[in-house]
Amino acid sequence: MAQLRLAPLPRTIGLTGFAGLLGILALLLALPGLLVHANLSKPAAKELVIALDRELFGKELTKRDLSDADVMKAELNRILAGVQEGAKPPVSDDALRQAADLGEHASAGQGVLWIAALVLMGCFFMIVSLRVTGRPFGLLVNERNLISLSRFQTVLWTLVLLSAYYTAASLRIYGLQDIEEALNIAMDWHLWALMGISFTSLVATPLIHTTKQAKTIDPDEAGKLQPADVEGSDGILFANSSFADASWTDMFEGEEVKNARYVDLAKLQMFFFTVIAALSYAALLLQMFNTRAPGGIATFPAVSEGLLALLGISHAGYLTSKTIDRTKSTAQT
Repeated sequence: MAQLRLAPLPRTIGLTGFAGLLGILALLLALPGLLVHANLSKPAAKELVIALDRELFGKELTKRDLSDADVMKAELNRILAGVQEGAKPPVSDDALRQAADLGEHASAGQGVLWIAALVLMGCFFMIVSLRVTGRPFGLLVNERNLISLSRFQTVLWTLVLLSAYYTAASLRIYGLQDIEEALNIAMDWHLWALMGISFTSLVATPLIHTTKQAKTIDPDEAGKLQPADVEGSDGILFANSSFADASWTDMFEGEEVKNARYVDLAKLQMFFFTVIAALSYAALLLQMFNTRAPGGIATFPAVSEGLLALLGISHAGYLTSKTIDRTKSTAQT
């Protein structure tokens, strides 16, 4: 049976880690506001606001009037609402071009901000993992001291989607005049289905393992296997003897004592499907942020039905493969 890590971590890791967590949270809170303020403080942005206010509303503003960030934000939102499609009276082509330039200035750097949020959240996860397990990627290790593919999938999608949602929402909070609408960001149902598929694997895997943990290795089968593997097994499931033995290769190896030293093709396929899907959607998110929507990001990119079906089939095969016993066993009494 796998042994738990019981040795306490040094106090310095706890104090340093706590300070690191606070620093990450402070950066996550501060960076969106700093970006919005920097964009609205650009001389070119102020000049465009002055020109557009004069043309659209007959209002004369000076650069000194726009030294107040709240005034600048209010005027920006007023202008963007005034030039939206179907506005009456119709807006001139010159004003539309100026409004587009203003949107470019006001929403620059959003892609970089999302990547920063993604990295910061990843660091947050690793610090927590380091404090609890002693390893930065220890949160991926399951109860059998193996790095789990299901945990990897869940962490990966959580980081990609949560960091993107926070970036979009925080930019709307700092950049929109009506902050009540800041969290009103549409997410396609296919995206929720994708997350549901990923979490299903995380939840279903322990349920499948429960039946295998209730079995004992057949004596004849045990004689053909490595004695150390049999002695440290969890039912018919393979388990490492210590937390430190967890390895990245665990994600690609079989789960039972009999096939633990072999590559599990279902796992290998699932890993590549997960990584490719996550990277593809991350590219869509980066494009979304770099589009620089002047009114703020209100809709996430949709996940295609083809990709959703592919992941669904892959996960179904992955879970089905887990239900098959490769090690001859006898049920425990």
